[in-house]
Amino acid sequence: MYFRRFIVGVATSVPMLAVMAGAAQAITPDQAKSFITASGDKLVAIVNGGGSQDQKASQLRHLVNQIVAVNQVGDYVLGRYINVATPAQKQQFEALFHQLLSYNITYQIKAYQGVSFKVNSATPQGNDVLVDTTVTAPDKAPADVGWIVEDDSGQPKIIDVIVAGTSLRITTRNDYAGVITDHGGQVAALLTAMQNQITRISASQ
Repeated sequence: MYFRRFIVGVATSVPMLAVMAGAAQAITPDQAKSFITASGDKLVAIVNGGGSQDQKASQLRHLVNQIVAVNQVGDYVLGRYINVATPAQKQQFEALFHQLLSYNITYQIKAYQGVSFKVNSATPQGNDVLVDTTVTAPDKAPADVGWIVEDDSGQPKIIDVIVAGTSLRITTRNDYAGVITDHGGQVAALLTAMQNQITRISASQ
């Protein structure tokens, strides 16, 4: 399901992670490339830096909320069921989505000590830009990871991660839809699955 796959994909590169309100402005390749370069440098500095695991996890959560359009990605992966969910369910989904992102970031920290991050090219895709990077971690093969960057209220934000040619937010949306349809179209079933995932991750840490 999304929870682990999205972060494992992101963490394969560096621990980090839509439907935009209104018409999105185009972002230039240079802006996107500079944004990913700066974001990658900050993430690598946290992962490879000093401090306790709890301190690093807190720093990463704060940074991820700055560079990833978490709410927009959440809306996207909920897909058509965003129109079925009640206001209370939408609020619960957003809280669980943020919490799962944070838990999985914390879970991945130790595995990626010594990570390095290289930004390659930046290619426009409509109003978005695909920034190609190479991520290397000890005892792991170099990974080609693409980051989709979009303008969010005048600020560049990550809205998708492409790993091995696969869009993680599309895969996640399909996973979420599968859980809901397997339970008669009930959004509550997805919320229960997300809460159960949080409980399992929390118990293993």
